[in-house]
Amino acid sequence: MFQEGKIKTFHEERGFGFIQIEGQSKELFFHVTDFPNKKIPPRIGEKLKFLIVEDNGKFKADHIVRLDVKVEIDRHIPQSKFVNNPNQRKSNLRKTEKKTKGFNFINFLVGLVILTIFGAIFIPFISGIYQRETLKMQAAEVTNTSQLVNNPRTNHADLYSCDGRKHCSEMRSYEEAVFFINHCPGTMMDGDRDGEPCEGQFKNRW
Repeated sequence: MFQEGKIKTFHEERGFGFIQIEGQSKELFFHVTDFPNKKIPPRIGEKLKFLIVEDNGKFKADHIVRLDVKVEIDRHIPQSKFVNNPNQRKSNLRKTEKKTKGFNFINFLVGLVILTIFGAIFIPFISGIYQRETLKMQAAEVTNTSQLVNNPRTNHADLYSCDGRKHCSEMRSYEEAVFFINHCPGTMMDGDRDGEPCEGQFKNRW
């Protein structure tokens, strides 16, 4: 049968003490090794529940229950330990949301920095390729133009065709007249047959 009492004396350096049994004048021996929650040392005046057992012809307290320690532990447990507390769950949820928002913002900043670095490197690279291709195209155009200027006869064959016109009044340019007298039959533009057509019409050419 369990008895109740309070710790009357405790010798911490020797690890034992005595309990004042409730409703009795006699004291009962106890040893600290029989205490639960050994991390919390026994305190004078602490309430206990225990069984009285015989050990080598002497009586001592055993199966000790520390009535004050449980209350003390509950009193010092942080609110965050109560998982079933709805307010705590809301608080934890808010903390999680804040962490998630902070993490997302950091990810955004990291992504922005990466895009900035990528743009600083990649855009000039693409721009350089575009400029080189543009210069190549311009150089090709200049070359083609130079070839046209240096080879007028070849150009005329590509630009003009015999379409039945025969007279100087029908010519739009001296080059066109030259093409017609050299390639088209029946033309009447080089009366003196010196190879210079429409001399009166295009005299300002010289």
